[in-house]
Amino acid sequence: MADTLNVYKGESLVSSSAYAEGKATVIINELEANTDYPKGTYQLSRKNENGESEKVDVPAFKTKPIAVTGVTIAPKTASIDVGSTTKLSSTVAPSTATNKKVTYSSSADNIATVTADGTVEGVAEGEVTITVTTQDGSKTDTSVITVNAVVEPEV
Repeated sequence: MADTLNVYKGESLVSSSAYAEGKATVIINELEANTDYPKGTYQLSRKNENGESEKVDVPAFKTKPIAVTGVTIAPKTASIDVGSTTKLSSTVAPSTATNKKVTYSSSADNIATVTADGTVEGVAEGEVTITVTTQDGSKTDTSVITVNAVVEPEV
């Protein structure tokens, strides 16, 4: 029987791996990114043909954050009239990223403004680029908005 390293959370076995030459690699799938785990949250034991050792506490540890790798904005283009609005949305990748916060900016606030939630309002006729930027990693994507003048019908 090969030696194994067992990882427990309370009384539940959460992971197990072959143990050879004093080394073993175990994967715990239930960990949250960027989280502190106090000493004793997990315990280890070694099991072989003679039985299983007493459990020992795993020291306190912190998991690493999951970095942003990109962002996409939708729609990529839109057309609105002066005084009207459209809503842009952004998707941060990966979906498991720790910090998904984004900001929006307009290349020309005199043509169109954008709010923190991605709502674009036409101010004057022209074309503007709206940029979404991730707080983590400063990843960006853009949308081009055309603002059309409102033509009043003749009476």
